[in-house]
Amino acid sequence: MPLASTQAFVLGSSPFSEQDQLVHLLTIDKGILRAMAPGSLKVRNRFGSLFELFTEGEFHYYWQENRELITISKGEIIHSYFRIVSDPQNIFYFYLVADVFFKFIPFNRKEDRLYRLLHTILTHREEGVEINLLLLYFLIWVLRIEGMMFNPQMCYNCYAQNIRQAWFKKDFRGILCQRCRTNEPLGLLGEELRFIKWTERHSPKELGIWKDKIDTTKMIRSFTKKIEYHGECTLKSSQYLVEFR
Repeated sequence: MPLASTQAFVLGSSPFSEQDQLVHLLTIDKGILRAMAPGSLKVRNRFGSLFELFTEGEFHYYWQENRELITISKGEIIHSYFRIVSDPQNIFYFYLVADVFFKFIPFNRKEDRLYRLLHTILTHREEGVEINLLLLYFLIWVLRIEGMMFNPQMCYNCYAQNIRQAWFKKDFRGILCQRCRTNEPLGLLGEELRFIKWTERHSPKELGIWKDKIDTTKMIRSFTKKIEYHGECTLKSSQYLVEFR
């Protein structure tokens, strides 16, 4: 049985058998992996709080060539984000983040930018950046990493540039200027288009400058719908956010 180790975030866990858990890991070097944690549901087990949502740890594991699951033999916590993830103000936002990883990101595909993105979102929430702005930043960057983000400065239809207002195409593959729009319902104002462009080169630590300048509620709804459309999925966790009520 080959042995290996990896640094990873816990994306979620669920019972696998009476004593074992199925754990999903966002690794720094191998993408998302499915793992079995034997004995982790016992009252006394060697893993402790390792499998709490978004715990960052060092995981040692082995696998058999004919099995898709890896088996975790031991692990150590690098950083626990339990305090902020479990906070009632944050928890449903983080559930949506985990939902995006499960339903939109392919498993077993190396992409270290996703790891760095999640690390950035968690650390900046610890530092007090507002959770709704962080979620919006996350949604935009996930689409960008997956190659599904449109150019916020160009109309998809007529290629007009530096547009001041736009509407999402119904298939979410781009935006339309006022001249090309027909009856598309979801729109973006000039400041919101500038915000999307701004995220390309700026850290979340600067997100506070956008407070009250953009409609975060509308934008979170729109980009969640875009992810659902491209991923052919439903992000059920979104129903618990105030932005969707």
